[in-house]
Amino acid sequence: MTMRRWMWPLLVLATGVVLYGITAVQNWGAGCILFILVALLGVSQDRKNIPWARYLPFGFLALLFPFVMYNYAGGFWEHVAGWQTKSVHHLFKWNDLFNSIPFNDGSFLWVWQPEWLTRFIGWVYWYGFTLSFWTCMIRSFFTKDVKKMLHYAFAGFVLQVPLILLFYNTVFLQEVWWVKGLPDMLNPWYRAYTHNEYLVWVQNCFPSMHTSMAFAMLLMAMREKSKLFRWTMGTYCTLIILSTLYLKIHWVLDVLAGMLFAYGVVKLADAIMKLLSWLWRARLQKRKQTQDLAFGAQPRLAVTDDHTKKGTSPQ
Repeated sequence: MTMRRWMWPLLVLATGVVLYGITAVQNWGAGCILFILVALLGVSQDRKNIPWARYLPFGFLALLFPFVMYNYAGGFWEHVAGWQTKSVHHLFKWNDLFNSIPFNDGSFLWVWQPEWLTRFIGWVYWYGFTLSFWTCMIRSFFTKDVKKMLHYAFAGFVLQVPLILLFYNTVFLQEVWWVKGLPDMLNPWYRAYTHNEYLVWVQNCFPSMHTSMAFAMLLMAMREKSKLFRWTMGTYCTLIILSTLYLKIHWVLDVLAGMLFAYGVVKLADAIMKLLSWLWRARLQKRKQTQDLAFGAQPRLAVTDDHTKKGTSPQ
């Protein structure tokens, strides 16, 4: 009884620590927190009628699962990028090819680029990769829907990171501004790397993972009941996709490939969730059949025992 009494506050505290940890990994500021709070408006329209005491143990685990991946993703990605630079011999090198395709550089979005707009679009891009995913995850946590949380997780980091490495280890393609010898539009507000650091970070462009993450979350968000949430995520995710072109980072074909990749990952996540649901229902059905057999055999045993005591056999 004492353990149960302590488990609830510890679980609430652990959940709070994870939620704080999500904001701390990339040093989210007030703008990111405010965006999440706006996305939480109308969450009751999608919330399940489940007591928090029953939901929280499973909700905490569903939140912790992708957070662990996210917390160590930065270091992991640095190792991968460094290893690629030293060891990987890409099958395809597309810098010259992509640079030769008219309008593939997204220059149609470079017409008007005042500093205030560039800083805002830079904010959208810099935090968009993680903020789009975690906004959906945190909101689904407050809908008290573990299945939905797992669905978002699979459509996001869990499937996208390992699958996209197949492309990044095969195709060598660098960012638009680097190939064209233009200034980095994220410098100095969001990044200021050395030449060697840039060599690591300007590769891995095909497909655009900013686009794939944003588009996957957009597709998933469109399934929610809250109109406000659909509009919020639809607008934000669209801005993330456009920011990759505005900031001269991704090529148009990168973006299109990222959208196709995201669509495929969402469909794969759908299939995985259907399989998990089927396995869960099969398990419950098997358990019910076992219980029915056990209860069905009990009266028969009682009758047999009764006749045995009387020295007679059942008719």
